[in-house]
Amino acid sequence: MFRTTLLLPRIITARAAATSLPPRALLLRQKPLQCSPAPPQFLRRYALPRLPKATSTSKLAEAENAVSDPNTIGPTLRERVWTAGQLSDHQAPPPVSATARLLPSALFTLLVIGGSLYYAYTWTPPAPSERLFPTVPVAFSTVASIIAINVGVFLAWKMPLPPVWRVMNRYFISVPAIPHAASMLGAAFSHQSLTHLGMNMAVLYMFGTSLCEQVGAGPFLGLYLSGGVASSFSSLAFNVVAQRFGVVSLGASGAIAALIGAYAVLNPDARMYVIFLPFVALKAKTFVTGLALMETVGIVRGWRVLDHAAHLGGLGWGVAGGWVIVEEYKRRLERRRKEEEERKRFGWW
Repeated sequence: MFRTTLLLPRIITARAAATSLPPRALLLRQKPLQCSPAPPQFLRRYALPRLPKATSTSKLAEAENAVSDPNTIGPTLRERVWTAGQLSDHQAPPPVSATARLLPSALFTLLVIGGSLYYAYTWTPPAPSERLFPTVPVAFSTVASIIAINVGVFLAWKMPLPPVWRVMNRYFISVPAIPHAASMLGAAFSHQSLTHLGMNMAVLYMFGTSLCEQVGAGPFLGLYLSGGVASSFSSLAFNVVAQRFGVVSLGASGAIAALIGAYAVLNPDARMYVIFLPFVALKAKTFVTGLALMETVGIVRGWRVLDHAAHLGGLGWGVAGGWVIVEEYKRRLERRRKEEEERKRFGWW
C-alpha cells in the first residue's frame, strides 16, 4: 500500500528544449542536466537521419559519427505524444501565492467530503431485485467496482493519444506547481506502474471487503472517496507549503489508508500481519499506531520515495471516520433499545 511521489525529470539538452517534449507534469524544471550521448544501438529507427551513400571507408565513418551525434536524433514517438498532449509551456512554477494554489482544491475537497458524508448517511441497502448481480455479495461487488475503475485509469495512462494525455495530466495527477482541483479525486484512482497498482489493489481487497461487510456499501464508499480527497489535499498542502514544486503525486494508498484507519477503530484487537513478515502478527490498533509513526518520521526526515503526507492524512481521516461510525452505531443501538423498552412498557395498549 503506497502512494508515490515522483521527482520530475529535468530538461536534458538544448535540442530537447527546442522541441518542447514533455507534458505539463514534466515541464517543471529548474536547471539543465547534462547527459552523455546515447550509443547507436539504442537509437530509434524512425529517429535516424537518412544515411548518405558511402563509397569509401572514410565517408562511412563520417556518416556513423553523424548518426551517433545526439543533436541529430529526432524526438521519439512518446516524446511526440507528450508534445501534442502538453497543457502549458511553463518552464518554471507560476509565481502565485500558496493560497491561490490551495483554495480551489480545498473547496473541491470540502465539496466531495460533504457529498460523501451525505451519501453515507442516506444510503439504504438495495433489494436483491434492484442489483445487477444479486447473487454476488455486496462487499465484493463494491470493492471489485473500485478496483475496475483503478485498472481503467491505469490503462488510460498507457494510451499514446494526445487528448487522453491532456485529460490524464490535468485530472489524474496532483502537481503542486500547477494544481487542478479535480485532481484531488482523480489522483486517488491513478497509477502509472503495474507494481504500484497491484500492491494497492491487493491491500484494498484484503481490508476493503471485510470493512464493507461491517459498515455497508454506502458508508464504505463515502469513507473511501472522502479519504481519497483528504489524502490528496494533505499531500498538496504539504508540498505547496514546503515549496516542493518538482514532484507529482498519484495513487490510491491515501484512500486505502483511510480504510485501514477505520478498520483499526472498529476492530482494535483484530490481528494484522505484515505482508513481508507473515509470521509477525500485530493488533490493529498497534499496527496503525506504528504506521502513523513511520509516516511522521518520513515527513520529518524528508523521505521522498513515498507520499508520507498523503498516507498520514488518509490514515487520520480514516481514524476520525471510524470513530464517527462507531459513535453513530452506538447511538442507533441506544435508540433501538429505548424503542424496545417503550414497546414492552406500553405493549398492553
